[in-house]
Amino acid sequence: MDQITIANQFIRLGGAFIRNLEFLPWVLLIGFVFGLLFALIRFHRIPILNLIVIAFVEIMRGAPFLIIVFGVYFALPYLGIQLDAIASGIVVLSMSATAYLSEIFRSGLMAIDKGQFEAADALGLTYFQKLRIVLLPQVIKISLPSMIGQIVLTIKDTSIVSLVGVVEIVRTSRQIMQITLDPFTAFGIVSIYFAIVCYPLIYFSQRLERRMQK
Repeated sequence: MDQITIANQFIRLGGAFIRNLEFLPWVLLIGFVFGLLFALIRFHRIPILNLIVIAFVEIMRGAPFLIIVFGVYFALPYLGIQLDAIASGIVVLSMSATAYLSEIFRSGLMAIDKGQFEAADALGLTYFQKLRIVLLPQVIKISLPSMIGQIVLTIKDTSIVSLVGVVEIVRTSRQIMQITLDPFTAFGIVSIYFAIVCYPLIYFSQRLERRMQK
């Protein structure tokens, strides 16, 4: 295969990889908001809601991700909920991110010294003031390495949406492979793009973790 063809593959797969990354802002926003909300529900053991959140988290962590993707895309229409491929991808990835981030945030809350809660109460802070001024800054600091790790996992999970018809980098690579009959080049380029984004984040996460241990 000549260099021009390989260059064309890089360009085409690069555009497809951008579509993978387009999921991230929505998925991470939803995941962080609901992940924090679910973590607070579990941390405070709010009746009924706590059991619902536990069931959701355990299902998302225990069920095969492929089954969840197909369940959202193919089963929801039977309930009258119509989602296109992109919306289905965002919903599935957000559900997964929410489940894992909720556990990360809950661990961060549990790691805060109880004296911090008592000091906030002694100052007469309202719950939302205590959350904004005292708890959240510490939770974010404690959880940051694990949060970055979850972002990496979410980036890799975006490839699963090709199964419901989203034309992203993995689906595009299969199309190129069928034309060129050269799977090694196409999937090699895919690996390069994921490595360019994921490995710096992994390295940064490891540096943060070592720094926090010191």
